[in-house]
Amino acid sequence: MPPSAADPARAQGGPRRPGTATVPSSRPRQTENLSPEEKAAQIGRIKRDYDDIRAKASADYTAAAAAFPGGLNAFLRQLALLEREKRLDFAAVLTPRELEDLEVRETTAGQLVQRLLGDTSATEEQQRAVFRVQQEFEDRFALTFDTAPGALLERERARCETQEKIRAELGDELFAAWLRGEGPEFGHFTTFVTQQGLPAAAAVELWRAKNEFTIRRLEVAAQRTFTVEQLRAAHANVARQTEARVLAILGAGAMQAAGHEVLGWLPRK
Repeated sequence: MPPSAADPARAQGGPRRPGTATVPSSRPRQTENLSPEEKAAQIGRIKRDYDDIRAKASADYTAAAAAFPGGLNAFLRQLALLEREKRLDFAAVLTPRELEDLEVRETTAGQLVQRLLGDTSATEEQQRAVFRVQQEFEDRFALTFDTAPGALLERERARCETQEKIRAELGDELFAAWLRGEGPEFGHFTTFVTQQGLPAAAAVELWRAKNEFTIRRLEVAAQRTFTVEQLRAAHANVARQTEARVLAILGAGAMQAAGHEVLGWLPRK
């Protein structure tokens, strides 16, 4: 694995950090003396290094199949570590702004922001703020595959917290554009509340109620001491409370009119 050139201890001849390679790095640690062309050449070499290593790791995993030590989760952790190390090597060549420019262009988070907000009135600063929030989430969870109830709960809580941070950066109107990335469901919400003559904010509140419902169901599923009957009762209680919340958002008439595309996620009597 290419070492991180941004490790201060190693730059001074000190001990390496856990998880970094032992091969000394020849990559530059000073950015101010490099021309744009030299930086581009350095970045290109770093990308090729990591592409080669990623390809080798993928081939090893494919060849080993079920015998790969630690299985899929271990393989994904290797890929996540590679991404962190690559970023550190980029940071040794680029200024912080240049590094962010690169990541906005090339990361999944950056491309998502461009796709969902690029054709809106969101300012560049708003888009950058959303990128940073989304990138933080993806750094934690993009390369994980853990279906244990506790892990799913942690991820869903973090996802919802991330979306609320993005909402705070954008406001509800632009946030509605961002939620296009959640799939067609939010579009059904907005169409329905418009048809029912409800405020546009009702669609966002309905989306939030659905998120809270998902989290509470995951909380119940993560309870290891519950009996089957207790689990059933807890799920029913969550559904009742969520139904009451949705009724407060939509009103009785709209609640009655809501079809499967709008409330198919909520068990109702």
